[in-house]
Formats: sequence, C-alpha cells, structure tokens
Amino acid sequence: MAEHREDVFHLIIGFEVNDPNAYREVYVAPNGMRKVHYVLEDPGHTFMYLTKNLKVTFFYSLGPAYNNPVQRAYGQGSPEYKIPGDTRLFRFNISEDQYEKMLAKGKEYRAEVLAGARYYNIFQNFTCARSARDIIVAGWSSVPRGSSFIGKGVVMEDVVNPYAFYEAIHDKYPQGEIRLSQNKTEWRNLMHDGNAYPGKKPDPTINPADWPKEPKEQ
Repeated sequence: MAEHREDVFHLIIGFEVNDPNAYREVYVAPNGMRKVHYVLEDPGHTFMYLTKNLKVTFFYSLGPAYNNPVQRAYGQGSPEYKIPGDTRLFRFNISEDQYEKMLAKGKEYRAEVLAGARYYNIFQNFTCARSARDIIVAGWSSVPRGSSFIGKGVVMEDVVNPYAFYEAIHDKYPQGEIRLSQNKTEWRNLMHDGNAYPGKKPDPTINPADWPKEPKEQ
C-alpha cells in the first residue's frame, strides 16, 4: 500500500539589520520618545521566500535596479536584489491556502516590478520591507505591522521598514531566529533558482550549519 504524504508549506522572512545604531530611540515632537530608523546610516533589507516540502518555490527580494542616488530612491526595481550581509531569518509553518495566497501575490508583484509597472519607490513606501509584508499579509493578515518613524536628516512619517519589522517579528517569536553568515553568491543562486526552477533548492534554514562560508576574495 502506497504511503500518503501531506505537503508541508513554509514562509521564511529574512532581514539584514546589522547596524543597531541606525534604529534608535529619539525625541519626536509631539509624540515623545520613539524608535526611528535612520535609513541613510543603514537602509537594512527585508526579503521573503516560500517553500513546499522544504524546497524553495518562490523568492522575493526587492531593491533598486540601479545605483545612482535618484534611481535608488525612485526607479526601476529588481525582485532579486542582492543580499550581501549577515542575515536573520524566521521560518513559519503555513497552510496550503496561505501559501497559495502569498504565492499569487508574490508573483503579481514580481511580474509588475520586472515589467516596470511598479517602481521601487521610497516616497510611496513601495520598498523591500513594505512590499514583502504586502505579500505576506495576503495569507497572514495578523503578521506584525513592523513600522516606525524613519529619518533622512529629519524625522519623517511612520512606515514599514526592515529594522522595525525585524524587531516586531523578533519580539513576538524570539526563539525562532535563525542566523546565516554573509554569502552573496549563495543567496544570488538561491533566489535565481528558486524562481526559475521552483522546488530545486533546499531551504537553508532547515540545516543552517550547512550554510557555506563566503569564499575570501583573492
């Protein structure tokens, strides 16, 4: 008799938040003391991916496609933006229905970014953290909001950002954090293959000890 196996689905949320001083408490009139993310000191980064049966089936990492200052603020985006630093990740069990809703929203955003129908846009908060959270919310409506004031010389509005989103997730699920050391080549390959060949690459958060160290540059 053939053994029946249920499919297993996971959401993984990843963060590059490696400068604690870039997210600090300051006085914000008239609100009082508030945490502020100073994006010019370190923008941080948020990404997410989905897995089915422990294999990556979708990867989303939004960032600017070009490096000049204007286009980094508002311009063509990339849904496979580089992940060069140390990362902190959280893995969540999700249902098939949640998975399908996140996958559909993620594919929609990815296609729109690639077509230029949606620009990376810090002014309208279509950024790595906000857009990743939008995808997640499609299947998990109660995910922590992850917002704070942001500062760019002066304190600006309250928006979703990597540091506040990380803190919100970490504070609620402190035992779930998984850390991986920097390896931009491994991440680049994982996100490419995760989208081009869904189900090929294993989820690195399952066995973090197997995560390869980045080779030293010659």
